[in-house]
Amino acid sequence: MAANREPTALQLVKSPSLLRQRVWLFSRRTDFWLVCGGASVGLIAAILVICWHGDREIDAVDLVLSEFHLGATYDAVVRRRLWRARPIEILIIPLLILSLTYWLFMSSQAVLLSSITMYAAVWHRGRQSLGIARFYQRAVGGPASRLHSILFRGAIYLPMAAATLAYTHLAPTEYDGEPYLAWSVGAGVTWIIGLAAVIWVIAYLIWTASRSRAVGAVSGYVLNSVHPGEWWVVLAHAVAFGSGYVLGAANASYLFVIAVHHEVQYLAFTCAMARRRTNSQSLAVQSAVQDVYSPGLWRADRGIRTEVSFIGSFLFWPVIGFVGAVFGSWLNFPALAPFGAGGLFCHYWLDGRIWRRPSAHA
Repeated sequence: MAANREPTALQLVKSPSLLRQRVWLFSRRTDFWLVCGGASVGLIAAILVICWHGDREIDAVDLVLSEFHLGATYDAVVRRRLWRARPIEILIIPLLILSLTYWLFMSSQAVLLSSITMYAAVWHRGRQSLGIARFYQRAVGGPASRLHSILFRGAIYLPMAAATLAYTHLAPTEYDGEPYLAWSVGAGVTWIIGLAAVIWVIAYLIWTASRSRAVGAVSGYVLNSVHPGEWWVVLAHAVAFGSGYVLGAANASYLFVIAVHHEVQYLAFTCAMARRRTNSQSLAVQSAVQDVYSPGLWRADRGIRTEVSFIGSFLFWPVIGFVGAVFGSWLNFPALAPFGAGGLFCHYWLDGRIWRRPSAHA
């Protein structure tokens, strides 16, 4: 695999759109509504819809997006040919995960599978928030200080732990309608951790408010500041776990709230990463053209045909995944049942591996 070449400062100045892309996934406004703080508004709206109307439509959206969600991971693997450089992580371990899942299913370990699904989903959703927030951190040079790093990690992990303990305490018998092994530490410890999570998130937000915010200047963003996208993600993360898992203990429909939020956020992130790779390749072509012709003859903005082609290529694997899931449900073969959970576990594994640096943008 060819090494990824970072754009030079001169290339960034010549291409303001590329500069914006390195600071935001799409743009400030789009990021806010799709993957950051604006998602909190959508979460609250979804809760109100469930209270007023029910969860039928949200359940249907979750069904479609969940399969698109898995397909987006496979798109990233295929697009970057990751199996060539990392065959054990990308091929061997997922096959072992599928085999182990199939063995547990055939051994009638349904409760254990439900328990693994519950705790793995919590970890996976929390780590996704951590990863996207780190994307914004890196855009402004990383954490502003050691204190920033500590407050940031606590604001991600404490709400995740508090929501998990609250759910296992309030719903100790079933997760998403299935029996599971609940990890309970008692009401007292659960409330203490919940209170600690609230205080920690508030402390993080107060600290970030006291720092100079990153400003959108032509030359870039202020280094060692707090990117607004970071604290938007932290806020949405806290609202998501509180609304999804705490309310979900009383009504499983509320689990759809965090599920849909998680899926939309991931699809937006993977689409942006695919677009960044495509634009990096376009930048190389642009530089070559500028060496021969006048820069004014080159237009960096892609046409409608190119944009449609990109969207089609990105949606190929998500659509394949959705069609395969629908076709499998129509067949209703018992032997296919373990592959649903196994595919989910493989996604959790792959998602935790394929976005690590230095190969994240290769």
